Amino acid sequence: MSEHERCCGYEHEHPHGADGDAGCHCSGSGSELVRFSVTAPDDLLRRFDEQIARRGDVANRSEAVRDLIRASIAKEQMRTPNEHVIGSLTMIYDHHTGDLTRRLDEVQHDYTDEIVSTMHVHLDHHNCLEILALKGRGERVYELADRLLGLRGVKHGELTCAATKQSLGL
Repeated sequence: MSEHERCCGYEHEHPHGADGDAGCHCSGSGSELVRFSVTAPDDLLRRFDEQIARRGDVANRSEAVRDLIRASIAKEQMRTPNEHVIGSLTMIYDHHTGDLTRRLDEVQHDYTDEIVSTMHVHLDHHNCLEILALKGRGERVYELADRLLGLRGVKHGELTCAATKQSLGL
């Protein structure tokens, strides 16, 4: 198997430029593939590789990352900034990270109209789970989620919009 086949996961021949696979159109989109690197802890990468192997529907790690990128873009396109939305934001964070607790509170105080309720759970000595029930104009709800999830120390988070006027047929 050539270096190109290991990289893009497709068997075929075509000329490569000085930058290797940059001229490859294997993605099917007609655009050139661009190589970039990602740094990740060994255990995280091992678990990702195990997930890829379990799924069995992905040719290689590069295709799995492309799938994640496409899913992220599709999720972003589903945002409805001008619609009224309701939903929940779930976060897991290490409250010992810098002044994270203060920054979380500071951001939340800027969105009191959008936050209906919060629940805070101490998971262990370092980690907390926080769930926010949200409602309001999509633009503000998504902005709040982006600001909170972008804070250093937030390990995992997800915004789930449960309904909009449009999806409820209102």
